[in-house]
Amino acid sequence: MIKLSILLTCVAISLEASPVLAQEEAHNTYADAETLNTENDDLCALPETHFTEGVNSETQTETVRSQTADCYHQEQLEQEEADGIYAGAETPSTESHDLPSEASPTLSQEKATNAETYPRIGGDILFRLAYDGDYDAETPRTESNDLFLEMIASPEFQLTRKFSINAEIRIENAGPPTEDRYFEDETLFVRKLFLNYDINDRLSIQAGKFTPTFAFASLVTPGMYGNSYNREIELIERIGFGAEYTFDARASGEHTLSASTFFDDTSFLSDSLDLGGRRGRNQLADGGASNTDSLESFTVALEGSKISQLPGFTYRLAYIHEAAGEGDMADENGFLVAAMQSFQLGDGQSLTLIGEIAPLWNFEGTADNIIYASAGVVYQTDPWTLTLSGTGRWRELASGGTFDDYSVQTAVGYDLGRGTTVEIAHEFSRDQNANSSQIGFRFIQVLDFD
Repeated sequence: MIKLSILLTCVAISLEASPVLAQEEAHNTYADAETLNTENDDLCALPETHFTEGVNSETQTETVRSQTADCYHQEQLEQEEADGIYAGAETPSTESHDLPSEASPTLSQEKATNAETYPRIGGDILFRLAYDGDYDAETPRTESNDLFLEMIASPEFQLTRKFSINAEIRIENAGPPTEDRYFEDETLFVRKLFLNYDINDRLSIQAGKFTPTFAFASLVTPGMYGNSYNREIELIERIGFGAEYTFDARASGEHTLSASTFFDDTSFLSDSLDLGGRRGRNQLADGGASNTDSLESFTVALEGSKISQLPGFTYRLAYIHEAAGEGDMADENGFLVAAMQSFQLGDGQSLTLIGEIAPLWNFEGTADNIIYASAGVVYQTDPWTLTLSGTGRWRELASGGTFDDYSVQTAVGYDLGRGTTVEIAHEFSRDQNANSSQIGFRFIQVLDFD
């Protein structure tokens, strides 16, 4: 009898204590939810938007709007969840049994629908209808009208979350015009075909036919002519291996260190399909820097952005060594210093300054030395993009002469929306000490498959 009395007393004490404990647990859970909301407010702060290659101002604006909407929706869900937990703790636990049993399969189905599935295909295709008109050309340059179509397909085959196959397939002219040309001399070729493996969120490796990191200004300057010379230092169509490591230095910004070893493509992929023109297969006997069929050439680059003391600032530092090919005089060596500064002017307006200098010794395996220097100013106000840019190319010949070449462009672009833009530009250029001018037009359509 005494034992039964003691047992009943304990049960009574427990029943009186349970609501108090439940209430304390609810308050703690609600406090945790408030802390989570505070942390997410920091994560959902709007990032700085900078000018990037191939990304127009409308796309940047939509990205910011989308992120803002997602964060607002996330805050609502977290608040509702916290309120629900708090209210649920005050409600007797028997009410939890009133939930329908069908809820779990529905939630599981929604999670399965939103989850990424593999393999999957993404990327985009760019179509460009173009016209170039050369005039006021001094000998040996020619005057011509050139109407042509270009296509750049950049598919990405994502086999797993970490492993992908990337490609870039192009249709463009096989060479510069020597007379009037209308949709002639077109050719199709593979510019990139490589494997990418993301070891983790910071480190990735590549293998195959790719473009090692070196040139900068030619990749970020809009317009059709201002990169006539500085694109010559892009390391296109190299075969080899590369790696990239990104590290976060907090207030000092986010930086990426990359390194590649490579040689010039001499495989069947260096040839092209004849659509009216053909460029021919690259041969070892052709010589030229890095045309060695072995991994003797390399480049190392460091680039960074998101520096709190320098908002809108991006830089790149790079070094290159390209081994001499057959019949060449010496190995090519050089370095590059480039920077870009973007200023947000408000009301969808921005101003971007771009600069780059790249001296190279024994350029293309010859005894010549050359210096490339580029500068550009880009003003954007939706939907317009205005560009003034140019490149200088000073080549000191082994024979004792010099070429003081340069190209200056003015360009205007208009974003029609839905991946459609139009551009018109004018260029004055000096090539091997011969002057000429040209005017051009581009109608561009981008189809995104991501």
